[in-house]
Amino acid sequence: MEDQKNQNQPIPFKKASSWKSVLGKKWAFPAIYIGTAAIILAFVMWYQSGGTDTVPGQDGAAGGVAITTPQEGSADPASEAGENGAVPVAGSVQPLAWPVGKGVQYEKVMNFFDDQASKEEQQKALVKYEDTFMPHTGIDLKATDGKSFDVTAALPGKVTKVENDPLVGQTVEIEHADKMVTVYQSLEKVTVKPGDEVTQGQVLGSAGRNVYEKDAGIHLHFEVRVDGVPVDPDQYLLQSEMQDQ
Repeated sequence: MEDQKNQNQPIPFKKASSWKSVLGKKWAFPAIYIGTAAIILAFVMWYQSGGTDTVPGQDGAAGGVAITTPQEGSADPASEAGENGAVPVAGSVQPLAWPVGKGVQYEKVMNFFDDQASKEEQQKALVKYEDTFMPHTGIDLKATDGKSFDVTAALPGKVTKVENDPLVGQTVEIEHADKMVTVYQSLEKVTVKPGDEVTQGQVLGSAGRNVYEKDAGIHLHFEVRVDGVPVDPDQYLLQSEMQDQ
């Protein structure tokens, strides 16, 4: 009877575990390690081949920043900057003519205040007004005989402003290409109006006096501004023309 009961009881089934069987082999762990390393290496190589181009002979990053090479057909900043690596302020602007009428003998009596100039030159480019010294933002031109003279446009352009300033006298501003503006101050009279298109050498008015630079007498204060910032007019004016005067 007991034997019959034992025969009716289910025999426990031990399920074989295939992965435990594989892991039980001595070669299992080395094989898994090598396979995983191969997959990671393949992924890294694929990622680098499809990523950023690098400069030959250098790593793909320097200090954590990728070094990229210009794409074909793109402009080379070094070639645009010139030999000294400086980008021209207004490279396509034609040279400026000196804003003085023909036949007038004149001289430059004050220079533009240059931050890079010597202290002696900087002192000569300071304007004294009410016991305060201010940097000179242009150049002053004066006839050698001390008389008034015709003031002319340094470049062709459009007159954008004509006003009578209580400090610097009658003023004319002309807009040119490349965000350049020429300014003519200390005028005695003006012969143009806003909106006029003027040519290079066209008479704008005549030189006079102003309160701000009263010690200069009759003169022209001439400025050049690029993108709203005063720059040294000498770097744009025709130097040969000044020498011929």
